[in-house]
Amino acid sequence: MLFKAGGRTERRWRKIQWRFLRPDWASNFGVDLPLNLPVITPPIRKDIFFGGYEAKEAGLVQKYLSPSDVVFEVGAGIGFLSAMCAKVVGNGNVHAYEANPQLIPIIRSVHERNGVSPHVYNVLLGSGESERTFWLETDYWASSLIKGSADAQPIQIPQIDLNAELARIRPSFLIVDIEGGEYEFFKDIDLSSITKICIEVHPHVLGNDKVCEILAWLFARGFSLEVGNMRKFVFYLYRTGTGVI
Repeated sequence: MLFKAGGRTERRWRKIQWRFLRPDWASNFGVDLPLNLPVITPPIRKDIFFGGYEAKEAGLVQKYLSPSDVVFEVGAGIGFLSAMCAKVVGNGNVHAYEANPQLIPIIRSVHERNGVSPHVYNVLLGSGESERTFWLETDYWASSLIKGSADAQPIQIPQIDLNAELARIRPSFLIVDIEGGEYEFFKDIDLSSITKICIEVHPHVLGNDKVCEILAWLFARGFSLEVGNMRKFVFYLYRTGTGVI
């Protein structure tokens, strides 16, 4: 049965499925995502099923990703955007970093389901090599270097040097969604190879001043904000003359 993507008939069909069928997988932007795994809590499951899961980021990536890009995704979640990118630029040109070890098997299964196999790393990225405390939340998408709730559980995760990794990969497209960790991440980053950035900022964690500092750092390094495609707290930035299609 074929429906217009995002149309009224498709939305009605999804509501029927949600109520009666509860499938194991749902397609978002052409990527199959799991619904019935323990780590997929009810809010996340509903968001995936009705197509809202990371839809702001996915829309920007779909619009601005080019086949020649090398992608560096930080905060890979369950492997949605890395799978989406690998279908465009190829497996070898996507590098996905996720700190939560519970998500790595799910990322692998999502990639396998979608016929892709980009590079996946279970590490943190920061200044120098060390071991850091990472806080696991009930809803995995809220897990972060910053403790967000009384229920958060600490685990120790290895950190590798961010700028050394950027020098090794030489990416052109940077995707960042790390629940408030973006302030530390961007403070001393080497952006020399990067021409496109998709970032979700978290003012409820960082406060407005720090979010503005991040944007100021990026503007000072030659990036422009694509104002016409702002998606609430998800921004696309590009170096002048390189990123707008």
